[in-house]
Amino acid sequence: MRKFFISKKLMIMFLAVALLCANVGMAIAQELVVYSGRGERLIKPVLDEFTKKTGIKITLHSAGTVELLNKLLAEGDRTPADVYLTVDAGTLERARIAGLLQPIKSEIITKNIPAPMRAIDNSWTGLSLRMRVIAYNPQKVKPEEIKTFESLMNPKWKGRLGIRTGSNVYPQSHTAMMIAEKGEAETEKFLKAVVANAGDKIYPSDTRAVEAVAKGEVDVAIVNHYYVYGHLRKTPDDSKTLAFVVPPKTTYNVSGGGILKTSKNKEAAQKLIEFMASDEGQIMFAEENREYPVNPKVSAHESMLKRDKFTLSTTTLSTMGRHMMPAIDLIDKVGYR
Repeated sequence: MRKFFISKKLMIMFLAVALLCANVGMAIAQELVVYSGRGERLIKPVLDEFTKKTGIKITLHSAGTVELLNKLLAEGDRTPADVYLTVDAGTLERARIAGLLQPIKSEIITKNIPAPMRAIDNSWTGLSLRMRVIAYNPQKVKPEEIKTFESLMNPKWKGRLGIRTGSNVYPQSHTAMMIAEKGEAETEKFLKAVVANAGDKIYPSDTRAVEAVAKGEVDVAIVNHYYVYGHLRKTPDDSKTLAFVVPPKTTYNVSGGGILKTSKNKEAAQKLIEFMASDEGQIMFAEENREYPVNPKVSAHESMLKRDKFTLSTTTLSTMGRHMMPAIDLIDKVGYR
């Protein structure tokens, strides 16, 4: 009888330990490590709202998009990262090609995110839309002078054009999309012309390029649209010296994200990606940064140019991404520093 009693006690102890271990496992599963190339002030409110709704805690590591890709490649299977967020689809495509990302099977993402803004195997998805535009000073430039990016090849813009440094992913992805559309030869002509016209007016950020237009340092600049909105939100009086033109079928890009194949918390990671692809997440991106929701059914901020007033390139982002390395090589070739 005593032997049976001890065995029963042991069984209860074993069950208690097993239950404790299961609870510990669940607790671990409710934490995510996110590598983010987005500015922390822009992504943290979205992540905080996700944690508030789900209880899933997030450890955020912020750095440059390409810097984090190199970090993931160096860490390999040892990486603690569950989710990789970027400011650029081209870098996500490079991560996919390198075999870092896990295809995502999600009705939410398939329903909300158009196919051209996802990877061909759904291993990454766009989360907020940004487009390349031509910022200009209305006091010095007429909109009809800058209808296309190719307009900026004209020598009359020499010393009047500002561009962002070629080491940044924005001009790199712009170049990659041009290669996909026009081929390397035509893209090389474009790059040589705009670099010659810019001269020393090459800026470390789109923010600085927009400021240069508003302050009269340059008359035109190639930037992402939301930098213009951001500047005018802070300095509304600069609307006299700052506006932008959207070329037809303009180059576009997305901030986006994917789940690492090595993630130990794939279920929680998918919940995070799905939250950012939901109506609520999409609205937060638009409100915080004046980006366009990738989901076309979600309205952009009321202050922004309506969707029917511009058109995007027909090139898919996955196609653009496959031209990123040739684009970087071409940028180096023409001396676009």
